[in-house]
Amino acid sequence: MSSTIQTASGLRNALQRVTENPEFKQLAAEIERGARVISVSGLVAGSARALAIAALQRQTGKLFAIVTQSNRDLESLERDLRFWYCALAGKTDCDKEVLLLPASESDPYAGSSPHAETLEQRALTLWRLARHSQDFVLLTARALARKTMAPAEIARAGALLKRDEDYSPEELVEKLLASGYLREDPVGAVGEFSIRGGILDVWSPGLDSPVRIEFFGDTVESIREFDPETQLSTTQLAQIEIAPMRELAVTNRDFRNWAEAARESWTAARFARSLRDRTAFADEGEAFAGWEWLMPLVRERKSSVFDYLEDAVLVVDEPSGIESYLGEAYQSLADRFSETEAADDLALAPEELYLTTEELRARLDQRPRIELRTLGRAAAEPDERLALEAESPKVQLGRRRTKRHPMFLFPTVEQVPEVEWKTQSVMRYHGRIADLAADIALGRENGTTTVFVMPSLGVAERIVDILGEYQINARLRLVGENGEAGASAETIVTVGRLNTGFEMPGPRLLVHVEGDLFDEAAEHALERRGVSAEGRRSKAESRKRKSKTAAFLSDFRDLKVGDFVVHVDHGIARFGGLQILDLGPRSGEFMLLNYAEDAKLYVPVERLDLVQRYSSAEGHQPTLDRLGGLGWQKTKAKAKRAMRDMADELLRLYAERKLVGGYAFAADTPWQREFEDGFEYVLTPDQETAIEDVKRDMEEPTPMDRLLCGDVGYGKTEVAMRAAFKSVMEGKQTAILTPTTVLAYQHFDTLRTRFAPFPVKVELLSRLRSAKEQKEIVKRVESGEIDVIIGTHRILSKDVRFKELGLVVVDEEQRFGVAHKEKLKQLKKRVDVLTLSATPIPRTLNMSLTGLRDMSLIETPPRDRLAIQTQV
Repeated sequence: MSSTIQTASGLRNALQRVTENPEFKQLAAEIERGARVISVSGLVAGSARALAIAALQRQTGKLFAIVTQSNRDLESLERDLRFWYCALAGKTDCDKEVLLLPASESDPYAGSSPHAETLEQRALTLWRLARHSQDFVLLTARALARKTMAPAEIARAGALLKRDEDYSPEELVEKLLASGYLREDPVGAVGEFSIRGGILDVWSPGLDSPVRIEFFGDTVESIREFDPETQLSTTQLAQIEIAPMRELAVTNRDFRNWAEAARESWTAARFARSLRDRTAFADEGEAFAGWEWLMPLVRERKSSVFDYLEDAVLVVDEPSGIESYLGEAYQSLADRFSETEAADDLALAPEELYLTTEELRARLDQRPRIELRTLGRAAAEPDERLALEAESPKVQLGRRRTKRHPMFLFPTVEQVPEVEWKTQSVMRYHGRIADLAADIALGRENGTTTVFVMPSLGVAERIVDILGEYQINARLRLVGENGEAGASAETIVTVGRLNTGFEMPGPRLLVHVEGDLFDEAAEHALERRGVSAEGRRSKAESRKRKSKTAAFLSDFRDLKVGDFVVHVDHGIARFGGLQILDLGPRSGEFMLLNYAEDAKLYVPVERLDLVQRYSSAEGHQPTLDRLGGLGWQKTKAKAKRAMRDMADELLRLYAERKLVGGYAFAADTPWQREFEDGFEYVLTPDQETAIEDVKRDMEEPTPMDRLLCGDVGYGKTEVAMRAAFKSVMEGKQTAILTPTTVLAYQHFDTLRTRFAPFPVKVELLSRLRSAKEQKEIVKRVESGEIDVIIGTHRILSKDVRFKELGLVVVDEEQRFGVAHKEKLKQLKKRVDVLTLSATPIPRTLNMSLTGLRDMSLIETPPRDRLAIQTQV
């Protein structure tokens, strides 16, 4: 995840008062004294705790390991901690200072592997902890208890390459394969590598770009970053660190050894089928689903994350909650192990995968720790602590019951230093800015500094303007400003992302986030993730547009030898791979195409635009064309006739569109730019291109008819929202059509949140509304009171009339019926239409590919998007 914030000397001065607070000084002194356990109460959960931890790290310089209950808590704390650490240090990017160690949320006994992104994140964090000093590591309770490989073994799984030093390319390739890298050419994603002669391309976790390493024999001649889209080299590097993709490096031999050991361990006949299914792969040295949970049979894990935290200060967020969570987790593991064995499946006991309760308690007792509690230790009576000895109706997974694991991980200890750091949650104003201004003025009289942390520069500037109308002189503090330090009590507006606001009476500090000011933002504040607008712009501007070559490479990324391809002049052939031919001045790399009757065609790589990947109905096997024959020419002629027939059907519609004309929208307004700055994530290059395409179409006098294709989760909705906002800013209405009620509500929930800070009325029209509500909504649409209406085919009903419709967004048009499509055709004559689809039908796609409809493609997933996992 990325975190880029904006801060300034005024904000740092305000935060400096936190370190002068008596409670902070007491806590820092206890840490320096080496206290084994320190109890801290009073810090409200969320951003206030993150500020305290960030300030303590800056003061002591120690590694802080913060333990939370779940991965969701982890991500929430990560964002807060990055912001405060950057603010205190005066930095703009703190990605590498805060490490994440998530739990593998997959069930060890479900026969499936953990998610690849989780494995990658865990490996990168453990590798960095094993090799370098760090500032923070955030981990879940389950990750704390998980057994791992030893730090020395993790360190060996990666590689450090320096220019002009020796490193065997063959050994490097073996190490990459063992640590989870995939051989792909060209390299286009993290975890991929390719080797061509003496050139090795690799994209390591933690790097923004892949690197190209040139070898002369075993000597590293050069190391260069390169653009994955254009494949062109950019920056020269003196050295590069290559991190592993998974924490356990395994070879083909390891899988074969496992197969032998498995046959000896699971000898009973009832395990025969399960054993056969897995050893069929393992005997060939190949991975099988869920191997990560069974490999400890031959690759025993004797270490844990505690071995990576020798000098760390452990911070436990709500110990009683973690005891409760781990107690249920351990019981669930025991039950699932019993259930799996009863189902005649292979499984290792929980103690092979996780520390036992006794081991975990012993490791905790060996580390200095800070226990963060909302209430003090005295408030938790011994009989209220969770022993977890009795049966719980919440966990009924196993066929036979096992005794619960007691979870006294943090027993009450006498004479523990206790620090009561009083903080409190802030008031929610629900848009009552006059009350907010009055409270700010009162706080100034008491010497309180108020800090507003807004998600984008546009929102921050608007808050400054709004407060100015109430005679509150707020200062917008940005990176790089060298202004005066400011008064002891001032109002500061900055840009960043925090989950919650809070008040610290001691240092007289009051922090507000967007959710404290507006209702809709408050409802969704804890679900938001992302970086500041300035960070998004700086990263977006650094990326180059895709060239035609990059688009070609994207299309051919998964091409394998033997796949069918189509040459524009010679027809269907089989891909034979890339070959280097020595032809004198014409020497170079060629694509080999195999045609019928063993004919071969070599296509220079600079003319790969003549070749396309063959696609058809699933399972269809095409006939190879004869090189120089007439078959391909006849096929093209037949296709041209079919296209002409289709054109006849569409001619009238598109002729009418040209004659009727459409509305030409004006260029972006300041509010449009402010709305777009509020996007929490970094736009992908494909998203940027699609947004430009849509806006350009909307600003033309001809009605837009554009198809936007992209996989689920690739950001099509954000493109549509920007188009809808552009329409609303010119007084036009927008209709968003979806094929299902569930999808309609999802869009409604998303748009309502994004449009909350602006005077835009969004409403939902579907069967989720009563007949009376639908009638009222239809009336408001006709009067123009509703700006954006979202719904199913109900929007196409005769009683729905718009005052001034400017844009129609159709999600998954192929799922609408014939009658509904005919009504859509009539709409397309007059208004701009944007169609979103993850799986367009061949007819729709054909119309786009032949130019009858404009099309934009979103092929690159957003950063940190988890791949969709489908299990049958």
